[in-house]
Amino acid sequence: MSKLLQILVAFLTGSTLAHMQLAYPPPFNASNNPYRTTPEDPYLQYPFDCCGPAARWQFPCRRYHDLLNTQDGLSTATWAAGSVQNWSMAGIGNHYGGSCQVGFSDDRGRTFRVATSYEGDCPHRNAGNGPDGQEFPFTVPRDLVPDVHIFAWTWYNREQEFNMNCAAVNITSPENRSVIEDENHSAAYTEENVAYSTTQAAAVSTSNVPNTVHDSNCSRETSTFSEEDDRLANHPHAKSLPRYVPFSSRPTMLLANAGNGCLAPLTDAELKYPEPGHEIVAGDGAYPLRFPVGNC
Repeated sequence: MSKLLQILVAFLTGSTLAHMQLAYPPPFNASNNPYRTTPEDPYLQYPFDCCGPAARWQFPCRRYHDLLNTQDGLSTATWAAGSVQNWSMAGIGNHYGGSCQVGFSDDRGRTFRVATSYEGDCPHRNAGNGPDGQEFPFTVPRDLVPDVHIFAWTWYNREQEFNMNCAAVNITSPENRSVIEDENHSAAYTEENVAYSTTQAAAVSTSNVPNTVHDSNCSRETSTFSEEDDRLANHPHAKSLPRYVPFSSRPTMLLANAGNGCLAPLTDAELKYPEPGHEIVAGDGAYPLRFPVGNC
């Protein structure tokens, strides 16, 4: 193979496989992480089972969550519980959208619970490769205990691929005490493109995310809400006032396209999460939404 052909093949391969990664907050071992003491990971934007010395990188977080509470794992953002914040992504290929989830682990990476689900148009398909134009608002769970927790971002494109990056974030006490004193009202969140699920007051599913994808069976256990939650869900204004959902009762983040028997839609649809949590950001409708299939 000629030198020119080798260069062309390498370029085309990189262009095809390259993706996006979490830009803010700076993830573990990223080039923009100010606390990184080791060489940056050049494969953070690549999907599971692709590229690098150990192609099938370990779930979760490429095992970088083990850096928590070390110099390399210091927090790269400080957010107040209950506050509205922005996260962003960047890369060299947004793959014309997909669906994303963001959430937190408060147990050092054993479980990851949903903060917000973005169903379609994530990344924003017509906004370039970021980080400008690829910022997304969400509400930090208001009952997260003040401490350094793991923030996680996952992305499912229409090629049945799975991307995940994680960052250490310092969660502080709520700036507004009423956020934690009144559990019958929702945290402030006024974006017009947010839809809230209010029809499942009887139960919210929870589960333990496995330490490796190979041990996953995507099983779910249920946890029952109180009568007050039922009353709020059936209130005439419930659709505009999402009920309070304790962090410990939120669903775990979906794990698919990771060799675990669960597959997201391919090519002609974007992912609809089976358990999106109570804060859902609707996409632009360019593609239909479909649930994953298999052992999810």
